[in-house]
Amino acid sequence: MKSTIEEIYLPSKGEIIDIINMTPEIKLFKIKPKKQFHYHPGEFIMLSLWGKGEVPISLTSTFGFHKHIELCIRRVGHITTAISELRPHSEIGIRGPLGNMFPIENARGQDVLFVAGGLGIAPLRPLINKVVNEKKHFKRVVLIYGSRNPSEILFKDEMDSWEKKGVRLILTVEKKDKRWQGKVGRVTEYPKISKISFMNAYAFICGPPVMINVTMQSLSMMGMHEDNIFTSLEAHMKCGVGKCGHCYIGSKYICTNGPIFSYAEIKNDALRTSHKS
Repeated sequence: MKSTIEEIYLPSKGEIIDIINMTPEIKLFKIKPKKQFHYHPGEFIMLSLWGKGEVPISLTSTFGFHKHIELCIRRVGHITTAISELRPHSEIGIRGPLGNMFPIENARGQDVLFVAGGLGIAPLRPLINKVVNEKKHFKRVVLIYGSRNPSEILFKDEMDSWEKKGVRLILTVEKKDKRWQGKVGRVTEYPKISKISFMNAYAFICGPPVMINVTMQSLSMMGMHEDNIFTSLEAHMKCGVGKCGHCYIGSKYICTNGPIFSYAEIKNDALRTSHKS
């Protein structure tokens, strides 16, 4: 069931409560919306700044757990750069929540595999929190997370907490430093050691497009049903409500039919996981 939206075209106001520097390029924004709303893992909002434009951002907070909505934003273009230069108490526009949610209810009673690369942990974070909080309803839960180097690992303290609560954590970096004692390599190298039942498990994947493609293909070859492998195609979107046509691919609008799709849907509808310019 999708979230109800009072007005999908007009942004409501939000106040930036806090900004945390996660890496030199990524900041975690804590925002208090003027109009409170319910949201689910996988949904996104359109974040806008007057005179600059708007951009789709996945919600990385967990409703009922975090006090404010939280968004992880990487400075990559003129809009995200302008947002990154804001300070606490600045005003920002919010439309949403929009899109569908991760179908985690289908995975109850089964193994669950999360695979994230870099900023891809942000949209998976609320889903992992939900699974951890309801751990008794799932079998083995594994998180494979990779970053370019140890200093760019996001939410490390939370990952340690998830591990203490029963999540098997596999961390890897592409380039280690002198203090790193963990695994080195790409996340795509590690699903095979996750020790889950691939035939019955569910996978939720977010990260760079190439990583997503390789991981989905690998999991399918290892026996996981393509209907049980999910990812987010958020990067394709523009208006968020299916009006501009920017994200119309095959027979679907990524923003209104998604952004969460199974690997089977991606293959059957010829959807692409590569970024649109």
